[in-house]
Amino acid sequence: MFRGAVTPRLLQRLCYDLVQRGPTEAERRNFVGAEVGAVVPRLLQSREAKAEWFEEQLYYFLLLDQFRPRGEAIDRIPARLQKGELDARAAIAEIVLSTGFSLRNPGNDTFVTVLLEQCLGYRVQDKDKKPVLEAGKKIYDGKKGRFLGRDAATQADLVQAVLQHPDFARHLLARQHERLFGAPLPKDAPEVAAVQQDWTKFFAVIGDWLQGGAYAQAVAQRRGKSERQFLRGLYQDLLERAPGEDELRNLRNALTAMADPAPLRAVLAKVILDSKDARLPARGSGHDDEFVRQCFLRYLAREPGDSELRVFTGALQQGASPLQIVRALVGSLEYQTY
Repeated sequence: MFRGAVTPRLLQRLCYDLVQRGPTEAERRNFVGAEVGAVVPRLLQSREAKAEWFEEQLYYFLLLDQFRPRGEAIDRIPARLQKGELDARAAIAEIVLSTGFSLRNPGNDTFVTVLLEQCLGYRVQDKDKKPVLEAGKKIYDGKKGRFLGRDAATQADLVQAVLQHPDFARHLLARQHERLFGAPLPKDAPEVAAVQQDWTKFFAVIGDWLQGGAYAQAVAQRRGKSERQFLRGLYQDLLERAPGEDELRNLRNALTAMADPAPLRAVLAKVILDSKDARLPARGSGHDDEFVRQCFLRYLAREPGDSELRVFTGALQQGASPLQIVRALVGSLEYQTY
């Protein structure tokens, strides 16, 4: 375990990985300088982290807009995950057994293919997987048979066979590991067997990864923000709130429709900054250097270099407004990463 203190950069990475946004002012105040082992559990066990993990799974299965599952049972999943009433496997079971999943993946071939590829990481074109696909298609159509070593007769049986298979634990952990580290999960990773035996350990494994030295070292390599991360981060940084569901959906759809979303991202930042709702760091009289420092820490999670500090404080002293300073930072290529 990495036992060092949380830096602004490490806190930024943790927040974007767990809650899909940058840190709030309270989080920066309370967590920077604190022990990693104290900060990670508080973030990971929050309802927001569970809600964002669940949203990530819905996006992975492309259950968006009209295909998004609805209803009280679905809406309560993040809270149930936080309370320990539901584990990760059971949450995904709710997804793949939903009407939205069936509508998104109609027909025996599509339904079974998505189960095998998205849940187990299989390639149904591979010679050894084709018989599995064919067996699943027959069961989908109402015929009894064997599927992944289990008796099955219904679509629900297919789902349970997939979710009970050891490759489901491996694939879900591998997806999480790839996102956190940008590297494949080692084939001999002991976490797979541990989670397969006890699914309540899934989020504990993620917590261990986040507190490890490898994760702390990975912070040096910046990553591009996804559309969701960019939008949630932008709203938090400039408006100090999360975007509403409609705002997030409409803006995400606009960004994903662009071959290069960077110019539109910059336009969105400008629109928000030009609105009366934008909230900027305070600029005290005679403390331009401190204002620039706070802006760099808030938007880029680092201190300004000596030359950057001279340039930005000089701009303020020559008549640039605080809004122009913030616009330059959130419109930078560095702000597109975390």
